[in-house]
Amino acid sequence: MKKTISFLIFMLVNFFCFASVDEYKKAVELDKNNVVKRFNLGLAYYKEQKMDDAISTFKEMLELNKSDVESHKKVDATATQLIGIIYFNYKGNDDEAIKYFKKTIELNPSDPDNYYYLGLAFLRKGDLENALSMFQESMKKGIKDTTDVNFRIGLIYYKKGLFGDAQRYFENVIKEKSDHIEALEILGLIYHKRENSKDAINIFKKVVKVKPDDFNAYYILGLNYFKEKQYEKMIEAYKKAIEINPNFADAHYNLGMAYYYRNMYEESIEELEKAKRLNPDDSATFSFLAQVKTTAYEYHLSKGTTYLTEEQYYKAKNEFDLALKIKPGDSEAEKYRSKVIEVIKKEIPLYLEKAKKYFEEKKYSMAFTEWNKVIEIDPENNEAKEGLKKIEKNLNEVIKAREKKADELMIEGKYAEALNEYIELKKIVPKSKLTIINEKITKARSKLKTKITALLTDAEKYLTGENKNYRKALEKYNEVLKYDENNEIALNGITKINSKIEQDKEKYLEIGKQNINSNKEKAITYFKKVLELDPTNKDADKYIQELTGKESKQVADAKQIRALYYEGVDKYVNGDIEQAIVLWQKVLAIDPGHIEAKKNMQRAKEKLAAIKSLTK
Repeated sequence: MKKTISFLIFMLVNFFCFASVDEYKKAVELDKNNVVKRFNLGLAYYKEQKMDDAISTFKEMLELNKSDVESHKKVDATATQLIGIIYFNYKGNDDEAIKYFKKTIELNPSDPDNYYYLGLAFLRKGDLENALSMFQESMKKGIKDTTDVNFRIGLIYYKKGLFGDAQRYFENVIKEKSDHIEALEILGLIYHKRENSKDAINIFKKVVKVKPDDFNAYYILGLNYFKEKQYEKMIEAYKKAIEINPNFADAHYNLGMAYYYRNMYEESIEELEKAKRLNPDDSATFSFLAQVKTTAYEYHLSKGTTYLTEEQYYKAKNEFDLALKIKPGDSEAEKYRSKVIEVIKKEIPLYLEKAKKYFEEKKYSMAFTEWNKVIEIDPENNEAKEGLKKIEKNLNEVIKAREKKADELMIEGKYAEALNEYIELKKIVPKSKLTIINEKITKARSKLKTKITALLTDAEKYLTGENKNYRKALEKYNEVLKYDENNEIALNGITKINSKIEQDKEKYLEIGKQNINSNKEKAITYFKKVLELDPTNKDADKYIQELTGKESKQVADAKQIRALYYEGVDKYVNGDIEQAIVLWQKVLAIDPGHIEAKKNMQRAKEKLAAIKSLTK
């Protein structure tokens, strides 16, 4: 509006040849009944920002010498318009502004700007219907700045909750002016409200380019990335939002949820703890944080015991450390961590002694194997690192040993590990052997790619096929991550499943609660569905106990499975392999899909067979 007013004044200044206020006052004194001279005095006051004097002078002019019809025709419409502008822009008096804009329209009904000004006054006053009518009329009369009028009409429809109509007008604004930031922001909100996440993302990406410190834009961008399952971008958006405003609890909560769905438990706990501190009265945060901690603890404990049975002791120790960080002093995690440290203390000196002996006997490949065992347990062991450096001087032996190891890994189907060995080999083999190693690298990559593709295909089948099975899909995605820890498809798949499980749990829990009084059997059915997805869910278990008078089968089974599984781990690490197998078979009898029990039992059987073959 100010741009239009400035243009208007520019035209008037040139038309009436502005002089100083004193000169116009003198002219009025000499010719008191001259309409145009008094109008010029009003303009002079306006130019010098003496708005009260301008208003009183224009009002005097409107009542002056009404018999001079021609002069009034020339200046009255402009005078009433300027009075309206002063009341609107400088006095904040919408009622008076409306009164004089209406007079201007009576005097000059063909000028579209007058309807526009009147619309602005109605809009600020909160009279949306009259404002809409005036803006639409200004369009009919052919106003030049259609962009702003489209924006105002869109804004009115948005305020009235008519998002479809508002969207159409804001889209017109963007067509005319693609960088209209206010229109972009509101249009993005409309897309968000109407569940059009793809368009919302496109709009808010433009907004944050122009306004890189706009917290709300990043926050809503994150919500829509979540809807589109673009989890990495969702995390980036929330992190940026928090960087701008670190004290908004919901942003930390949502980022914590995003991390949780991606199995990034430590990061999730950190963000949820921040959300809890910022909003200590939010029960949802406390509840979700407890769930994440329980899941994370079990995840690290289970992973640690798997590494323990695989004899990857250093990795096992890291997992038990993480479990203890979540539950300090936990007896179970402490027990396994102590076992790992005990094994490390016992095994490493033996490996180091063997390596030293083999090296002195110039059995370099065997020395390499023993030092390498130490590095697998403790990657930072200086003695082993120095030993491997010394042994590199005897390259032929090392090359043979590493190539043999890599070939064996290929036969075992451990393509990722084989690939790493071949890549390391490539650094030390002579040029004459580069072609062979390159061929082996190509083959390992091809096999790995084929295996990963097959696993992803299976996972997708379990995720979206007729016989959906989230657990099996998760198993496949997690197996992919063993070969490629940064595989985006697997990471997104895991996040999608976790998100879906949470949504289903909430839905089933709500249906169960709704049917507690009206349909007891239906309520129990849905609470059981919750526990099938999450056997540790306290709410569902509590309702089932209230409705049936006993603990749910799912919870009882989960407790029994956990006890049997970890008892099997204890037996295994203490050398009672046969009993460990028996216990894990019991786990699989209750839960045939128990991933870790399957893996551990297979490994135990292989180890038992190897022991028996040695004793023959």
